[in-house]
Amino acid sequence: MELGTFGAVLNYAIEAEDAASHFYAKLSEKADGECKALLNGMSGASKKNKQTLERIRRMEMQEMILEAITGLDTINYDGKYDVGNDLKEGIRNAARVEMSAAKFYADAAAKLGFLGNAKNALIKMGKEREERGKKLQAFL
Repeated sequence: MELGTFGAVLNYAIEAEDAASHFYAKLSEKADGECKALLNGMSGASKKNKQTLERIRRMEMQEMILEAITGLDTINYDGKYDVGNDLKEGIRNAARVEMSAAKFYADAAAKLGFLGNAKNALIKMGKEREERGKKLQAFL
């Protein structure tokens, strides 16, 4: 699905962060120790990202109507929120989700350059998601 407006981009991101939060909470049930702590932290971070994105959407409401966006399609970013049959499979899926999210946030930030606060927040979230993906790789 083409994300052609500021609102569509943020709605997609909000839904993705909500799905990630639930996914990591469920995946953490299969883990223990350091891995469990990481997954629980990622679930909490996604909840926080969702709240930040909702706040940005409210703050930037007037400007979002004025600018059209092209070149962002959800097919390029949709993650597989599947805990899998075992922890390793779930972590592999989680790492892919994180890298897809990082790419989405980088691409969206480039498209939303006309909204400085939104752009900066998306860049930050993208970098955080990339780091999370790297941390997950250590458990494979």
